[in-house]
Amino acid sequence: MGDPAQHPRGDLSVLPLPDLSWRDGDHLAQLNALYAWATRLGGNAIDWYYTEKRTKARWSRGLRTLTAILVTLGGLVPIAALAVGRPVLGNWGFVLLGLAAGCAAYDRYFGYSSSWLRYMVAAVKLRGQFADFQLAWATELAALGDRAPSAEDVQRLVERVRSFAWGVNETIRAETESWMTEFHTRLAELEASVGPPRAPAASPAARA
Repeated sequence: MGDPAQHPRGDLSVLPLPDLSWRDGDHLAQLNALYAWATRLGGNAIDWYYTEKRTKARWSRGLRTLTAILVTLGGLVPIAALAVGRPVLGNWGFVLLGLAAGCAAYDRYFGYSSSWLRYMVAAVKLRGQFADFQLAWATELAALGDRAPSAEDVQRLVERVRSFAWGVNETIRAETESWMTEFHTRLAELEASVGPPRAPAASPAARA
């Protein structure tokens, strides 16, 4: 896969094209440089999504586990309070249930669980594109054999690189658009739950 040092954590880098020269006649060397660039492009994208997926997965599992624990305790505390003859302590169950709801809301509004799944889907799709590209490239080189690539061969192989790079960028674009849609949806839900601020009621003196 790609070198994690190629991009800082939290950022998906853009790799510049290598300096290619088609004048010296060594077209195979130029094609190999282009292939190496394409594999770095795809590998870096896959590594980024898997790295970010692990971070989101830890938060998601932690918040969901904490939610389940708080819900369980919230249901048990009133029962335990009644069992020991101190029903007032059962009110703490509502506090625990409120904390559980807060953990679930935190997970939803910050999108840890949804991001985890979305990143996993993107990474799996990128891996499929990566494998298809590598096998197609190997097939093309096997067809060449020992002969130097012709102008038509060069154009065809360059087009394979272009198609692969487009597919990688399209996968990233689709995932980013899904994130934007999800973000705006959560923001709208949050604004709806908060509601517009209410105007203060007029005092009796002012109404008079």
